[in-house]
Amino acid sequence: MTKAKSGIEPSAEIPLSIRERLAYSFFNGADYLLKNIIGKYMFFFYTTTFAINPLWLAFGQPLLKILDVVTDPLVGEWSDRTRSRMGKRRPWILFGSIALGIIFPMSWMPTIIMFWDPAPTAISIFVYFLILKSLYYVSHTVAVVPYYALGAELSRDYLERTRIVGWRHFIGAPMTILATLPFVFATNPEYFSDEATGVAVVMCGVGVIIIVTGIIAVLGTRERASTEVQKPLPITQALKITLSNKPFMFLVATVFFYGIGQYFAVSFGVYLINYIIYDGDKSQFSILLAKATVAGVMVTLGLNLLVRKLGQSYEKVQMLKLGMLLSLTVPLTALISFQPNEPMWYFLFHALALPIGNTIIEVLPLSIVADICDLDEIKSGRRREGAFVGVYNAAFKSGYMFAPALAMILLHFTGFDGTLFSQTQETKDLMEIFLVAGCTVTFLAAFLCSLGIKLSRSDIENTQAQLQR
Repeated sequence: MTKAKSGIEPSAEIPLSIRERLAYSFFNGADYLLKNIIGKYMFFFYTTTFAINPLWLAFGQPLLKILDVVTDPLVGEWSDRTRSRMGKRRPWILFGSIALGIIFPMSWMPTIIMFWDPAPTAISIFVYFLILKSLYYVSHTVAVVPYYALGAELSRDYLERTRIVGWRHFIGAPMTILATLPFVFATNPEYFSDEATGVAVVMCGVGVIIIVTGIIAVLGTRERASTEVQKPLPITQALKITLSNKPFMFLVATVFFYGIGQYFAVSFGVYLINYIIYDGDKSQFSILLAKATVAGVMVTLGLNLLVRKLGQSYEKVQMLKLGMLLSLTVPLTALISFQPNEPMWYFLFHALALPIGNTIIEVLPLSIVADICDLDEIKSGRRREGAFVGVYNAAFKSGYMFAPALAMILLHFTGFDGTLFSQTQETKDLMEIFLVAGCTVTFLAAFLCSLGIKLSRSDIENTQAQLQR
C-alpha cells in the first residue's frame, strides 16, 4: 500500500456541515437495515416457515433480479436528466422511499395479504413472493440509485468524498443490529402467537423507518449547483461511454464478486448456525446472530475510523486491493466457526472476518466512483454521477441475485429438507464444505479484479485542475 502523493493543493471547497452529513447518512441506515434483513432472513423465512423448495427460489430470484439490474442504469440516467424545483435526485428519493416503505413489509406477509385464501399452498406463496419481490426491487432502485448519486456529487474534494461515504457507513452500520431483532421477537412465543404474525408486525416498523429517513435525507441535504449547459447525451451513447471506462469496469467487477461472496456468506451461514450449532432451535439461532452482529458492528465502526484515517495518507485504490485480499479470512474462519453447542466460535466468522471486507467495500468504492466521474467529465463534457452509480449499483445488486441463487442451489444439493426440525449429519457436513468453497471462489475473484483498477490521486487532482481551468 503506497502513500498518496500530490503536488496539487487540496480543494478549498467548504466541507459539509455535520447536520447535513447526518441527514444524508440516516437513509443509508434504512438501506443497511433492508439489505441485512433480506440477506439473513428472507430466504430462511420462506424455506423454513412456509417450506418453499430452495430450487424454486434459486431460479425465481435471478429472473426478478434481471429487471432490477436493468432498471438501475436507466434510473441513474433519468435522474441525471431530471429538472425540478427540488433538484435532480431528491424527488426520486422522496417518492421512492415512500413506495419502498409500503412494499417492503408487504413482501413478508403472504398469509395476511392473501386473506381470501385461508390455506395458501406453497405454489401460491411462491407466486406472491415473486410479485412482491419485483415491486420491492423497482421501488428500491427508484430511491437508492439517486440517493447514492447525490452522495457522489456533494463534494469535488478528493478526501472529502471519502469522509462523506465514511460518515454514511458509520451512521448506517449500527442499523445492522436492528436487522437481527425481527426474528428475535417473532420467534418468541411471549410476544406473538406465531412466527408469521410476529414477522409481519416488526416489518411494518421497518417500513416506517424507511419512510422517515428518506424524508430526512430529502429535507436535510442540498444539491450542488450544476454548471452543465449541454443537452443530455442519448442514453445508448451515455451507457457506451460509461461501460468503456476501464478503471470503472474493474471496480464494477470487484464489487460484483464481492457482493456475491458477502451475501452468500450471510444467507447460507444462517443455515449452519441453526442446524449445526443449535440443531434446529430457531430461538437460539436468532439470539446468537444478534449478539454476533452487535460485536461485528463494534469492529466495523473501529475499522471505519481506521480506513478514513489511513485514507488521508494512502491511496484509495491500494487500500481497496488490500481489503479484498483480507476478505479471504472469511473462508478461513468458516473452517472452525460452526461448532455444535459452541456458539462463541461463530464470532470469528461474523464479528471479525466479515467486517474487514465489508467496511472497505462500503467506504471506498463509491468514493472512487465520484473520482471517476471527474475523468468522465473530461470525455463527455457532462456530470453523470447517476449513470455511473446506476451501473455500479446494478453490479453490486447482481451479487444479491447470484448469492441467494447460489446458496439455494447448494442447499438443495446438501439434501436439506425444510419440513424437518433438524438435518442429517451428511447434510450438515456438506453445508460446511459448500460455505467454505463458495466464499473462497467469490472473494478470490474480487481480489483479482481489484488488481486491474489503475487510478491514483494525482490522476484525479490533475483532472480536477483541468476542469477548473
